[in-house]
Amino acid sequence: MKTSTKTTVRPATPADYPALVAVGKASYPDYGETVEEWRHWDETWDHSKYFKLRLVAEDSGRVVGYGQVNHMRWAFVPTKYRVDLTVLPDLRGRGHGTALYDELAAAVSARDGRALASAAKESMSDGVRFLTKRGYREVKRDWESRLFVKGFDFARFGTADDRVAKQGIRIATLAEEMARDPAALQKAFELSEDCRMDIPSVDPPTRHTFDEFRREDIDAPSALLDAFYLAIDHDGRYLGVSNMFRSLDDPTFLWQGITGVRREARGKGIAMALKLRTVRYAIDKGIVHIKTWNDVHNKAMLSINEAMGFAKQPAWVSYEKDL
Repeated sequence: MKTSTKTTVRPATPADYPALVAVGKASYPDYGETVEEWRHWDETWDHSKYFKLRLVAEDSGRVVGYGQVNHMRWAFVPTKYRVDLTVLPDLRGRGHGTALYDELAAAVSARDGRALASAAKESMSDGVRFLTKRGYREVKRDWESRLFVKGFDFARFGTADDRVAKQGIRIATLAEEMARDPAALQKAFELSEDCRMDIPSVDPPTRHTFDEFRREDIDAPSALLDAFYLAIDHDGRYLGVSNMFRSLDDPTFLWQGITGVRREARGKGIAMALKLRTVRYAIDKGIVHIKTWNDVHNKAMLSINEAMGFAKQPAWVSYEKDL
C-alpha cells in the first residue's frame, strides 16, 4: 500500500474496530457507533452482490483516520460507488484524507467505475471543501431534524388517533403482530419496501430481499421491534409504518427509520398517528430526543415534522463526481 511522509494506508481488519469507532466518535460526536454495530454491518454485507473496501490511515503506528468505498445497496448502480472519509479533527489538513482518498479512488478506477458519490454536513466546511475542490457537485440535500420530546403537547393532536380509528385502522407494533400473526414479518417487509420506493433518491431505489430487510431492520443490534409501528386496516392490510432504532452509543436519543404510507392510503392522517406513537414511546422510555432526516423536497413529511416541533439542523449535502 502507498506510504507518504506521514501517512501509511493499509486495509482495515476487525481488530481495528475500536480505533475506527473512536475516530468516528471524535469526528461526529452526535452520531456515535459501536464495535457491535460495525461487526454486524460487516458480517451481513453481501460481497457477492456489492463491492466494499475499507482502509485505515496510520501515522507512526496510530490509526488517525479511515476511508471506505462501496456500492450503495439502497440505490444500486453497478458503476457508481460511495466514498466516505473520516480523519481525527485535530489531524486534518496533513494529507491523511488525501492519502486515503487517492487509494480508494484508484480502487474504483481499477473496477471501471464511472461515478463517485459522497456526502458532507453543510456546517462542516472542511468536508465540503475537500469534496468540492476535487470536482464533486451537489445533487441532493436532506434536512436533519431533532425533536426534544419533554413536554410534548399531545393535546394539539388530540383528534389524530380518533381520525384513523374511525376509518377502521388500528396502530400496533411489529412485536405485537409477530406474536399473533405468522405472516407479520413478511407483511412488514412488503410495506417497508413499497414505502421506501417513494423516498426521494438521486438514483432509483433498489428493492431489498426479505433476508436483507431482516438483517438490516430486524436483526440489527439497534433494532426496536416494540418501536416499529404499523397501521393496519380492518382486513389486516398493512397501510403505514414508522419505526425507530436505538443508539447503542448514546441511549438518550433514538434514530427515526422510515415513515411511510402506501399511496392509496395517504391523506387519511395515518402518518401523523404513527409519528405520535413514536413520540409516546420515546417519552415512556426516558428518551431526550429523536433524530430524523428528510429530503428538502419531501414537503409532506417535512410539514408533519414541522407541525410536531422537529427543529431543523444543518443539512447533509449529497455530492457526485463523474470519473
